[in-house]
Amino acid sequence: MKVLILLISILFISNSFSYELIVVQGVSKEKQTFVTRNTEIGNKNIFEGKRATFTSENVSIIAKAITVTREFIQWEILNDFTDVPFSQGDIVTIYDSREYLWALTPELAKKKYFGKIKYRAQRSIEAQIFFSRGLSESVSGAEAQNVDRGGLQFEFAFKHELNTSFSLSYGIRYARDIANLPEVSIINTRLLGTFDLRYYFPPLLDFYNARIALAMGLGYGATRTEVDSLITAGNAVLLPSPKISLSFPLEDNKEIEVVGAIDSLRLDESNAEGDDFTTNLSNSKAGIIYRFNI
Repeated sequence: MKVLILLISILFISNSFSYELIVVQGVSKEKQTFVTRNTEIGNKNIFEGKRATFTSENVSIIAKAITVTREFIQWEILNDFTDVPFSQGDIVTIYDSREYLWALTPELAKKKYFGKIKYRAQRSIEAQIFFSRGLSESVSGAEAQNVDRGGLQFEFAFKHELNTSFSLSYGIRYARDIANLPEVSIINTRLLGTFDLRYYFPPLLDFYNARIALAMGLGYGATRTEVDSLITAGNAVLLPSPKISLSFPLEDNKEIEVVGAIDSLRLDESNAEGDDFTTNLSNSKAGIIYRFNI
């Protein structure tokens, strides 16, 4: 009798360890496919064509992996449900089985053996390049005039996910602008520490699993302006600046993101004689972010 109880216990425990908890990243408009993070079931990798059972508190479905990347898996339901019964952000159980799990009460086993799920945040390193174009410019003590201003920006940043939608980014930006006037060219360089708060929408399952994002950025650092042999220097403030982007997942835990943004800056500078100048700039910019997870 003791041997029988021991065997039943071992079998039940081994089954419990074949459960994996996973967060639904997004659901297609047709409600026939959904996306999850890439994971393993019972220490086995998931491949295209792999079938698995997904359960929540009161429903169980069978789905097949139709697209597998290093970061995401797209699943297509195979049983006779009209729609995927999950929503973005739902925590479900994935099980390496083609059978329904009504009798196994997987949610009870999940609560008993795993407790409360803890979200595993992704962390990434980013390399960014932007081309900027001046929209407006005003300098204290000088008449406003049309200025042809263009520039280049390089930024390296660390991105940290807070949950499936929100993330923070911290970085260092080097920017160089040239403003061409009829009689002279003005060269401005800036070195800023930057901070972004980003919101990512659910993946577009019908468009390469791309994700639209909205962001707001801030920054602070040093500025230096050269006009012929005259130099002014001081502090630069990046005022709240909106961004919109579209990111595409690549293989090997990498992403590429296309970004458009408006930068608003305040430059407080002084020259060697102690004269103070305040410049307000507005730039439009477009660029690319190359990201890899760490």
